Amino acid sequence: MKVVSAIFKLLFCRLWWLSFFFPFAAVAQNYQGTQGYVGSQACASCHVEQFKDWKASQHHSALQEATPANALGDFNNKTFKYEGVVSRFFKQGNDLMVETDGPDGKLKSYKVLYTIGDYPLQQYLVDFGKGHIQPLSLAWDSRPVTQGGQRWFHLYPNEKINFKDPLHWTKITQNANQMCVECHTTDYKRNYKPEDHSYTSDWVESGVGCESCHGPGNKHLEWANSLEPKMPLKLNHENSNETLSSGNYIDSPKDAVSNKGFVVDLSDQIKWTWDEGSEIARPLEVKAQQQIETCGQCHARREQIASKPAVNKVMTDNYMPSLLASVLYEADGQINDEVFVYGSFKQSKMFEAGVTCSNCHNPHSGQLKAEGNQVCAQCHSPQTFDTPKHTFHEPKSPGAQCSSCHMPEKTYMVVDPRKDHSFRIPRPDLSAKLGTSNACVQCHTDKSNEWAANTMDSWHGEDWRQRPEFATALHAARTGAFNAGEQLKAIAESPNFAPIVRATALNEMGNYLNGDLLPTVQRNLKDRDPLVRAAAVASLQIAPVNLKIQLLASLMDDPSKAVRLEVARLMAAVPDQQLSSVQQNQKQRLIGEYITTQRLSSDRAGGRLNLGQFYLDLGMAYKAEAEFLKAAEIEPYFTPVYINLAEYYRRTSQAHKEGEWLKKGLEIDGSSAALNHNMGLYKVRQKSTAEATDFLRKAVQLEPMNERYVYVYGVALFSVGQKKLAVEVLDKALQQFPANRQIEEALRAYRSQLQQ
Repeated sequence: MKVVSAIFKLLFCRLWWLSFFFPFAAVAQNYQGTQGYVGSQACASCHVEQFKDWKASQHHSALQEATPANALGDFNNKTFKYEGVVSRFFKQGNDLMVETDGPDGKLKSYKVLYTIGDYPLQQYLVDFGKGHIQPLSLAWDSRPVTQGGQRWFHLYPNEKINFKDPLHWTKITQNANQMCVECHTTDYKRNYKPEDHSYTSDWVESGVGCESCHGPGNKHLEWANSLEPKMPLKLNHENSNETLSSGNYIDSPKDAVSNKGFVVDLSDQIKWTWDEGSEIARPLEVKAQQQIETCGQCHARREQIASKPAVNKVMTDNYMPSLLASVLYEADGQINDEVFVYGSFKQSKMFEAGVTCSNCHNPHSGQLKAEGNQVCAQCHSPQTFDTPKHTFHEPKSPGAQCSSCHMPEKTYMVVDPRKDHSFRIPRPDLSAKLGTSNACVQCHTDKSNEWAANTMDSWHGEDWRQRPEFATALHAARTGAFNAGEQLKAIAESPNFAPIVRATALNEMGNYLNGDLLPTVQRNLKDRDPLVRAAAVASLQIAPVNLKIQLLASLMDDPSKAVRLEVARLMAAVPDQQLSSVQQNQKQRLIGEYITTQRLSSDRAGGRLNLGQFYLDLGMAYKAEAEFLKAAEIEPYFTPVYINLAEYYRRTSQAHKEGEWLKKGLEIDGSSAALNHNMGLYKVRQKSTAEATDFLRKAVQLEPMNERYVYVYGVALFSVGQKKLAVEVLDKALQQFPANRQIEEALRAYRSQLQQ
């Protein structure tokens, strides 16, 4: 599995006296030269219980050497057929091998280097040369036979993936060096070499070891070895005064010994108390939730922005978390793609109340602290919530389980069901209106959303329909509704929603930015949450230069790296002569920071394209072109590469090259609506109107719900004299997109001309 599903580990010093019989230093000697890392085995002598739990956890088995003992799959000359390719799993001496289709489609034997995970599936990483580690698309179903397991299967069973496909296991999109291994090892170093597109990746320990979460342990060993036999160990620590908004170290004690030698304090499991007559426990104190920031570094969809991520920093100084984008999340924030918990949990009332990972999960085994509803009963009175009066289902039945309604599952990688951690109340009324999922009909598959909504009315009345929600606003933004900006503004300003929700609304507001929305953006530029500030900055993409200077100058030295990077991106196109000397110096520092950050992703086309656009905004056209061309070399099947290159050559008045790159892109992916649309626009500029309308029509056929494509196609038809057809296309489009003012105005004008 790309990221194991267990929660990160904590270590507590209980058996401190064992250190006098099992000295730490001897265990740590094998890790000299590893910047203070000592290995998980060094923890075993004191932390017996925690070490035992960890050894049996999915963190321990996150990545292991491919030996017969670690590999669960059948390598006894077993074969598997997929799309005409017969792959064979076999042993060659002590090595595990697989014979399967290579980058040219021909069968070739590969040595399996590592296993990933253990349940409900196990994946296999092979040596692909030049340091590239690739995960096979064939995996082992480790579930029992009674559940359909103990078999080889393909991760894309319903698609036809051959060696030419970008999703083929040999392609860079499947590379483990930059996708998987970081979160399956301890102290991972990618070590990419752009000069020959190779890797010399390295790590201290296979699997997610103790130091993945706690940081290097050498100082902790020194602290433990220095203890007097009669010294008791404190299990609770005082938090530092710094807040999450600082963007710096959350816990950087002046005296490392005060934190038992660790660089980070993970003991932020909040204590709860029950007030008399209360139904839900309340926290005795609300702490900075360092566990979530630490766990989220792997349990999230995010982009790396630190060359060396540190466990004692907040998320937005190490990584840029994904917002609630349409590809990743449904409009109401439910999980859609594989998003790994963080973004879901940050939306929840649980997070807002101070709940952290280890309140529900044993941090070392990854297992729940209690079975079924009992884990919820730690804070939610079972006398109130675990009864038919609340659940409206038979006790002990599947429908009476808290997670059935509040944590619906979605299955990934064919056999791996994962629960949504946003802990939301089902909203079948929104499902009926917006097409979002809901837990009710997920179980009652023979029923409709309307039935579910009416049933909830019969239980609760209709007040539940009035609960604050952001799905309607995000749906409006995603469908281009004319009043989407106002709806997003209401979400961005509301205290009812979590920072990640407000940040998403702000980010979407960039498409609708006007004078009415600007005050909302301006206020959120000062929000205490870095994610909100960064989104507010991003929303100013189309703002005039003088407004960018006015609003962003004070953020050029923001304490959060995520914010500074967004400021750098937007300030790149601002002419230096419009800045003060101080601001010019700040801009130069931002430029260096942005370039260094994008170089971290130089093994992927996305990083190259970002850097190319940045150079273009800086006026460095030759550097921009070099980055765009390198992106095409690294990922020749990545559609945005051709669109960016064509746009670059359009902006630099090289029309012939613009056409050449669009043609190359269509030869690779003729089914790309974006490439067909851009080729149509190119043909319009070249006065090849007949060809232009053909490409624009195909773009609409490929992506009929893209309002922009339909609008441009209608306008093009009218301009070449096909006026009646243009009106027909736009009339149909207006029925599909009644809120689109561009379509409405064009249709009104064209009808008027036809009447005249």
